[in-house]
Amino acid sequence: MINLLGLVSTFKTLFVNRIDCYCIQRSKEGYVRISEPLDNVVLENHLAGKVTVGSYQLNQQSMVKNLIFDMDPETCDPRESTQRILAACFNNQPKHGLDHRPRVWPKAVLLEASRFPDSSYHVWLLFARPIPAGVARWLGYRLLDLAGLDRKAVEIFPKQDGLTAERPFGNFVKLPLGLHQVAKKWSCLLDFNTFKPLPATCIFDVQGLQFTDEDLEKIQGQLTKTQVKIETNLPRKFESLTNAEEEATVKFLCKYWREGYRNRLEMSFLGLCLKKEVSYESARRIVSEVVSRTGDNEGQSRLELINYHYRNRLNVSLKATSGIREILLELKEIDHGR
Repeated sequence: MINLLGLVSTFKTLFVNRIDCYCIQRSKEGYVRISEPLDNVVLENHLAGKVTVGSYQLNQQSMVKNLIFDMDPETCDPRESTQRILAACFNNQPKHGLDHRPRVWPKAVLLEASRFPDSSYHVWLLFARPIPAGVARWLGYRLLDLAGLDRKAVEIFPKQDGLTAERPFGNFVKLPLGLHQVAKKWSCLLDFNTFKPLPATCIFDVQGLQFTDEDLEKIQGQLTKTQVKIETNLPRKFESLTNAEEEATVKFLCKYWREGYRNRLEMSFLGLCLKKEVSYESARRIVSEVVSRTGDNEGQSRLELINYHYRNRLNVSLKATSGIREILLELKEIDHGR
């Protein structure tokens, strides 16, 4: 049974950026702006198909939570274009060993059929924290170039770098998982390979793409250039922990490896490892042992996350010690409340 409260909360976190207003789709054609808060009740009605909501993508600081590619049959071959964008995101090229790494962490990407089963697709890139709209647009056009797609054939959202006095709202996007009020067809999230529907609860697995402040500054300083290299190398000399240190770390993590906190705890642990220059081998041994001792059934995903962070500079802005401290305080409050 779906936890509706949890679904709405996660949905809002991932897809809603501006909450002081929104749009709803009319039953015949077009949208109308509603100058009221976009609250959980409205989102519940959207997920139930009672209304269809368009959310303004830019907040009042011109920051966005997501980047969207829109493929329609009027301008391109939707499925082929979608596959090429996904390939560009995941760097699906004939490479070997450690050289094969995704440009975008797969758990930060969602594939949507906006009117299933019609061939009208959206690829969503989700960010762990809002980033400047101009940076998101640069990333979108960079991925289109890597995919070998015409910029005029695939629509990118956001459509502007920032809000202005003349355009204080910017573009809105139809939120996923709702009912198209004109076509009477549902939005569905799809499997990347089969293009078959996934359950709505798949959004619980999303881990937004993260950028360091240095990455953002670098991109903003290079927006007018045709190519920018946003990946850098990690320090060369990472050192392994001793056996005793690894065992002590495993025991500590096992103590707090609770359902609902595991992803955050692993991310913070990896952030600490990277900042302290702990070797990949040590980090992998520790997480593997924690997964084994706690019976975590998502062990493979945990190990893939280690691979990604140690090989790709895009996702290295992690909380480390502060993140672990936040989790311990939350769990302490829960335990004291029992």
